[in-house]
Amino acid sequence: MKKRLIGSAGSMARPASRRTVLKGMGAAGLAGAASLSMPSIVRAQDKTVQFWTTQRGPTQQPVYEEIWKAFEAANPGVTVAIQYTTEEEYLPKLTAALASGNAPNLMSHMPPEFAVALNERDLCAPMDPVIDAVGKDDFFANSRELLFDAEKGFFPAISIVNSTTTGALWYRKDLLEKAGVGVPTNWEEYLAAAKAMTGRGFFGNVYPFGKTSMGDKLFLQTIWQGGGFVFDPDLTITFNSDENAATLEFIQEVVQYSPPSSATYAYAETINAFVQGRIGMAPYSGRVLSTMASSNPNLADQISVTGWPQKPGAREVYNGDFQSLVMPAAAADQEMSQKMALWLFQPDNYIKFLHAVPGHNLPNLKSIAESPEYQNDPLLQKYATESQTLVDLTSKSRSFLKETEAHKINKKAGSIYNSRILVETVHDVIVGGIAPKDALSRATDKIAAVMQS
Repeated sequence: MKKRLIGSAGSMARPASRRTVLKGMGAAGLAGAASLSMPSIVRAQDKTVQFWTTQRGPTQQPVYEEIWKAFEAANPGVTVAIQYTTEEEYLPKLTAALASGNAPNLMSHMPPEFAVALNERDLCAPMDPVIDAVGKDDFFANSRELLFDAEKGFFPAISIVNSTTTGALWYRKDLLEKAGVGVPTNWEEYLAAAKAMTGRGFFGNVYPFGKTSMGDKLFLQTIWQGGGFVFDPDLTITFNSDENAATLEFIQEVVQYSPPSSATYAYAETINAFVQGRIGMAPYSGRVLSTMASSNPNLADQISVTGWPQKPGAREVYNGDFQSLVMPAAAADQEMSQKMALWLFQPDNYIKFLHAVPGHNLPNLKSIAESPEYQNDPLLQKYATESQTLVDLTSKSRSFLKETEAHKINKKAGSIYNSRILVETVHDVIVGGIAPKDALSRATDKIAAVMQS
């Protein structure tokens, strides 16, 4: 039975901005949908079920088609309608679907901050049956700890894959050697390497601080690696600290060796600058591997990856993405939703999806990360050391939802991200010339307003 594609990467000419995403969860939409009772389970026959995802790359869509075609064959009478969307469109589209009584059965690659906001409105079905069937201990511990709702006693979402677009620091081996510096392990070494490789139109590093998700996440990670936080464990705001002021001073130095347009850089600009051979070091996920192999193979043997360096004496921590599976509580068939989720976790399907973009989406199951089948990909074999480094970095990653294990879940994390308060602090210092402590003070007031909203 042929699938219906009810969305695509270019389906909307003017997608909502990230700043307005959470506004799509207003009382007229999600709050009203929260009162819907869970429909009774119906027999899975002659029916259409919906799967939503943000993973819509040209090598990913055919893989999803194959996976769900096999699911239809195993479940006669069932048609899977795939909707490809963007992060920005996710919640507004869900609001509309809930209002019309047409909730999807399964949503994949939802940012965990969004999932927590949905769960606050009782809109998520427990993922526990899926997690238990897969094997709870097989999931990396940081994702289990992060996504468990202790108050409600269940997992409203679970990270199907993880990546850290800011935690991995790619570097040119040839340029480091030519400059006479080693792979940096701390801030001082990083600055020395960036300075040594800068000159004649070439930049030693790229520190993207455009007012985007990447700008927020890299700044937050740099704060953590500088010994600072945005909140105390009880969610008292501690953003205006000496540690964070020192981090901003470090960033002021770093951007001297980054392209001037870094103030507008997001994901695409960052990876393109590195792959094109104009940058010595750059943060990005494992997508660098396939992009470099296809776009600039002459440099393919000159790249490697390490963890983004910390301030001496600070903790090793990275900002993870924890892309999650969510089963809306209003979906018409919860049993079918669970069956679909388990289908994605079947080892052959799971690995097939991961191999669509080798190294980009990383396994959140230890058994898969260690399996010969996962490692048996030409690109992952060529970059076996780098591939293992990427997995190790994600196992040490955190989310703004809980800056440490001791922190309470910050249910306003998504709203703070979408306000762009964090990265605007960097702009205040670098572009606006405001003193770090003054910029932090200004941002603290803005964060307090979001927390009280």
